[in-house]
Amino acid sequence: MIKELLSLDNIQLGVDVDNWKEAIEVAAQPLLEKGVITRDYVNAMVESVIKFGAYIVIGPGLALAHARPEDGANELGLSITTLKTPVNFGSVDNDPVKIIFCLAAVDSHSHLDVMQAIVRLLYKPGRIEELSKSETKEELVSKLFNEE
Repeated sequence: MIKELLSLDNIQLGVDVDNWKEAIEVAAQPLLEKGVITRDYVNAMVESVIKFGAYIVIGPGLALAHARPEDGANELGLSITTLKTPVNFGSVDNDPVKIIFCLAAVDSHSHLDVMQAIVRLLYKPGRIEELSKSETKEELVSKLFNEE
């Protein structure tokens, strides 16, 4: 399911940001530019972290930014952003974040399916570190789906 959602133009490598808010905004940019999500969706992702804490940091070095479908998701979409310098989101166990997956889903069912697929893909120890060192988008996709 993830492979079908992830086009190369939805991948950003080595992005330079100053803080977690900027990281979410930058990670959402490919989806925003394509109309997959609205500006309200981006704002809702930031607001949910402010309100509920760093729950989107789902593993060491990994954030899964998302909001509720009604916050402005127009279609199912996914982007991946690696950060030049990792940033802290406030997660005691999993900061700093090196990679952000930005997920847009129009319903809770597809949302959960994609989240589960992401967790399965990234379960292997050292996987985030390996992906964060990708020098090209093609290399990241190859590593993500074990196509080396």
